[in-house]
Amino acid sequence: MIAAVVQKQRECPKIEADEQQLFQTWENFQGKLALDLEGTAKETKAFQRKREITSAKDLLRLVLFYATSEWSLCLVGAWALLCGIGYLSDVAVLKRLRNSKVWLGKLVGIILQKRVSALKSLPGVRLRVVDATTLSVPGSEGIDWRMHLSFDLGNLCLDGVEITDKHGGESLARFEAQDNEIWVADGAYPFASGMSPMLQAGAGLIVRINWRNVPVLGPDGQRFEIVPWLKTLTGLSETPIWMNLPQQGWFQFRLIAAPIPPEKAEEARRRTRLRHQRKQQPLNENTLFAAGFVLLLTNLPAETWSGQLILALYRMRWQIELCIKRLKSLLNFDHLRAKDPRVVQTYLLAKLLIAFMIDEMTFHASLLHPDWFNSLDRPVSAYRMTALFHDTLRQIIAGSWAPSLPYFFALMHRYLCDSPRDRPQQLAWIRALIQHISLSGTSP
Repeated sequence: MIAAVVQKQRECPKIEADEQQLFQTWENFQGKLALDLEGTAKETKAFQRKREITSAKDLLRLVLFYATSEWSLCLVGAWALLCGIGYLSDVAVLKRLRNSKVWLGKLVGIILQKRVSALKSLPGVRLRVVDATTLSVPGSEGIDWRMHLSFDLGNLCLDGVEITDKHGGESLARFEAQDNEIWVADGAYPFASGMSPMLQAGAGLIVRINWRNVPVLGPDGQRFEIVPWLKTLTGLSETPIWMNLPQQGWFQFRLIAAPIPPEKAEEARRRTRLRHQRKQQPLNENTLFAAGFVLLLTNLPAETWSGQLILALYRMRWQIELCIKRLKSLLNFDHLRAKDPRVVQTYLLAKLLIAFMIDEMTFHASLLHPDWFNSLDRPVSAYRMTALFHDTLRQIIAGSWAPSLPYFFALMHRYLCDSPRDRPQQLAWIRALIQHISLSGTSP
């Protein structure tokens, strides 16, 4: 088997060389980012004086290692010494993390601008799904941060990101739209202020609504009562409705309703009851009834986009949930390690840079092996590919530091020994006590 693999590699030298582009050393990899690290670091005052750390690329590597290693500040400093970056204390590492927030934000913005420009130039229709996820700092009992995401389904990449505090609400207006796009969103987004700029740009929209959170008018110009209409339905149906939007005035949509299968409808109603019980809110009978339906608003024309197709596209919204799951379970986006807002934002922005790098590696892999990505029988697992590329990046960033440990171990005192404190460490006190008893042969 091994001999056959070796022979195949010899027969395909070009593919082998191309595949090597996926896996680089840090020196080669950071060069492929095509970013002006030195200029942007000085502009944002993340890198001002060459004290210990002598270049912006080393500073970026330090920040990325902090975000991917899950090590303490002391151990990050030890790693920096072993990799030849600098002899930094934990306080020095902390200061550099705090000062890197604006810089990393600028780098993320530059990468997104390049990516969006490239995606806009592609022909055909783009399908974008939007959602947000919440994050909490250690010890928090509520929401502290919210990350808003836009995901391009056709190109398997993030094409819009915004990080806000807990007061930053979900809105379609956070991302720019164009006329060859179809946006898919859940029930947190059907608000006139967010939909209006997107529709003004000529984009298509598929968004889920609640039976009473969107004021709509029927063909007769009166408020359209959704629940009475739902009670007349036996299958997939639709009706024209109108909404008053800030820029368009009264705008016509298609309201599509699809009954959920009975067993799933009962589960949806059970979740609705539990949600109201937890919030100690009274449960409206109409709310319970409407939980058995999927209600969608869309501006896509019925001539080319049937109700069944609209429902199929809405089901694609689940892909951003899976993207968020990968970000949290594989890249540990929700493992915030500090309460300091500057360090939290540095951590999240560094994680986003890693996510963008994984997107680029996935794109490169799709060019090398398009059959993997186009196959319906054995399609690519985005989860496993993300896991593989994330671990690859962690190793590229960390580098090979173990061989340096014997040469620098004498300097590890700064990182491996605790600072003096009023209350002695229990283990150290016990060891001292045992040593005293052993030497004196008497009890203390």
